[in-house]
Amino acid sequence: MKKINLTKSEEETYFIKGRSIPKGCKYCLKGSKVVLFLNGICQRPDLCSWYCPISEKRRGKDVTFADEIEINTKEDLLQEISMIEAQGMSITGGEPLSELNFEETLDYIKYIKLKKGKRFHIHLYTNGIDFNEDKAEKLSIAGLDEIRFHPSKEQWPHIEKALNKHMTVGVEVPVIPEKEKLKELEQLILYLDTIGVDFINLNEFEYCFPNSQSLKERGFKLKKGSIASVVDSQEAGLALIKNLGPLVSLKMHYCTIRTKDYYQLKNRYIRRAKKIKLPYEVINEEGLIIYGQIEGNLNELDEFYNFLLHKLKIQDKLISYDRIKIKLPFYISIEDQILTLIESYSLRGYIVEMIPFRLSKYQQITEKTPIKLFKKEYGLNGN
Repeated sequence: MKKINLTKSEEETYFIKGRSIPKGCKYCLKGSKVVLFLNGICQRPDLCSWYCPISEKRRGKDVTFADEIEINTKEDLLQEISMIEAQGMSITGGEPLSELNFEETLDYIKYIKLKKGKRFHIHLYTNGIDFNEDKAEKLSIAGLDEIRFHPSKEQWPHIEKALNKHMTVGVEVPVIPEKEKLKELEQLILYLDTIGVDFINLNEFEYCFPNSQSLKERGFKLKKGSIASVVDSQEAGLALIKNLGPLVSLKMHYCTIRTKDYYQLKNRYIRRAKKIKLPYEVINEEGLIIYGQIEGNLNELDEFYNFLLHKLKIQDKLISYDRIKIKLPFYISIEDQILTLIESYSLRGYIVEMIPFRLSKYQQITEKTPIKLFKKEYGLNGN
């Protein structure tokens, strides 16, 4: 039996050393893939509908999103691709290959390949229910680079129809820590290797609001200290790789909840923030935009604003004033001289962190901390 070495990436995924990870995953981990959520309509298969993590806002709804942005046109999608300087796109849902959605899926693939070129990487997720040779050929001709199946056992033979079509073929499934589910997953991995599938992605089983009641009823528990990880999923997933890795040649990649909810999102936020950052804003290590904000009575704000400009000679581009609040770089707002002035004018000063969006419907302030408390929390008091 050949020995394998399990490697942990910087983004907390695990893979077999020397086999790497799928190309689509490489882009995702960098935050350089736009997620095209075609719509929330699918066949609601017994296989996965009970643990589906899609929110009520999207599930079963005919709405389309590019990342967090609801879109209505292909040009909207192109704008999001430009906003994060994406190198690729993933297509999900719902079910992109259902009879209802298939032609639209093809249309998106063709359009983006035409606009962004052949090197722009596109991968797609499917449950495989409506998959056949004809669809495989059409997807290949359209330019799909990578297809990922989440099949029930009845759909396993459908995977073979995607082979030898100039697409990378893989499977992506959650690791459900139940004896029968794990046994079936082991059989799936061995089957995939025999037919020549390129990879399997094993995802940590997710416990979230849309599926929480269903998982609770089935006895699954949330891992202590986690906001979404099911107990024993990671241990079971890594055991599968260690036990089956020496027996198969396909890539085996385990993706944690933290990878998806933190690293992928953070890296995409950083890319977006760089495109929209204003002169008085700074990007923190989580990809959030941070700045100082001064609030209070209009007369005092006017005087304080003029003092910043004319007495302290702070550049005009580093200050935003809309007669309600003053925004300025956080590193200026935490200076002792500024704090003293804020108090002398009976104003209130905060350090604000927000996700990197300009449209109000997507904009969200994640933290609004009084400046003195911010300095104390981050050890900036000089003590």
